[in-house]
Amino acid sequence: MKNNFQKIFILLCSVLIIAIIGCDKIEGPFTENNEIIDTTRCPVPQFPALENTYRKILIEDFTGHKCGYCPRAHVALHDLIATYGDTIVSYAMHVSDGYAAPDATGSYTYDFRTEEGTFVDNAFHISAGGLPKGMVSRVKYNGSEVIDHGSWPIVVQTMLNDIPKLGLQIINNYNSTDSSFCSHIKISFLENITDTLMFYCCLTEDSIIKPQKNYDVTPNTIPNYVHMHVYRDGLNGNLGVTINPSLAIKDSSIVKSYYYKLNGKDYVHKNLKIVAYVYKSSTNEVLQAEDKKVK
Repeated sequence: MKNNFQKIFILLCSVLIIAIIGCDKIEGPFTENNEIIDTTRCPVPQFPALENTYRKILIEDFTGHKCGYCPRAHVALHDLIATYGDTIVSYAMHVSDGYAAPDATGSYTYDFRTEEGTFVDNAFHISAGGLPKGMVSRVKYNGSEVIDHGSWPIVVQTMLNDIPKLGLQIINNYNSTDSSFCSHIKISFLENITDTLMFYCCLTEDSIIKPQKNYDVTPNTIPNYVHMHVYRDGLNGNLGVTINPSLAIKDSSIVKSYYYKLNGKDYVHKNLKIVAYVYKSSTNEVLQAEDKKVK
């Protein structure tokens, strides 16, 4: 009988140990393709001290390669980046069937659309009102987060002197051997924040050469148009992940890590960036944003 109790005790201990290891893995961050972060493959690096923090402004440009007036918004975004430098963080989401669905033949056979772009487009009813449109850190202007590109500079100017509530730092480690990378994003809280916060992370690509319609030139199709800041993929779903409210305390910080495989994608690795931002769940306002080249 004693031996039976010993065997049962050992068996229960073994099950408990296995369960603890499994929970530790489940708690790790996930990539879009549902891989569990491997801290051996992606060890969390030591981040430098956070310095010279200022609020960065996220501009989401909603566009389409068959949108003939969208190049005007591309120019507006380029001008803002030229004026304010790295204060502006951006991506361009190609959305909707009418503006961005590929044709079977002809110039516009490439599909820039993504699941995440469709989700945001539907959630904010963006393309339904016609493109181009954008959001500037998702703050409201004239009662709406969806803003014409002509008003982007006005909204940006109202935010330039905002005191940042948190800082973001990104470290990407690219592995050419297996065409993958690890992305680590550190969120440092500069004050106590009581709002529920969400963290979002995605992949963008610059300098994609593909046709673009442009009604300001003749002929209207530009065959070798340079598409910049193109949203390519989300790393943590359509909405991102919730930040534990108990961690949003002044002088505390957390690190989110993601592992991403580039195999099978037609991306030019040297042109890829990680874009990360933190936003309020209640209002969708983006409090801070950051980007960093993958390679």
